Amino acid sequence: GRLHNKFNLMEELGKIRRIMQRHVEDAPQEVLLVIDATTGQNGLIQAQKFAEQVDITDIMIAKLDGTAKGGIAFSVAKELGTPISYVGVGEKAVDLSEFKPETYVDSLFFGEGDGL
Repeated sequence: GRLHNKFNLMEELGKIRRIMQRHVEDAPQEVLLVIDATTGQNGLIQAQKFAEQVDITDIMIAKLDGTAKGGIAFSVAKELGTPISYVGVGEKAVDLSEFKPETYVDSLFFGEGDGL
């Protein structure tokens, strides 16, 4: 969770990418942007600032096990042209799943499946 308004921290993110590329030419192969489902419109600005430093390949929505629905992730996906690939509904590795749009929409209307 680096804050987009902390310029020095965002610069560190870019530095990490550059160091990786010195050691592995095509690194990083995958960069996940993890968006907390409770994040509001500020999440779009955060994602844009992250995208200025690294090439985001996928989006994951975390904390979909609560009442939050993660709507900001869709604005981010549209703005960046990046797919939502994963969702998290808990704190364990088994709580991470592939994002299934149909199941997510069903959970919005019928309240089932924790967005999975």
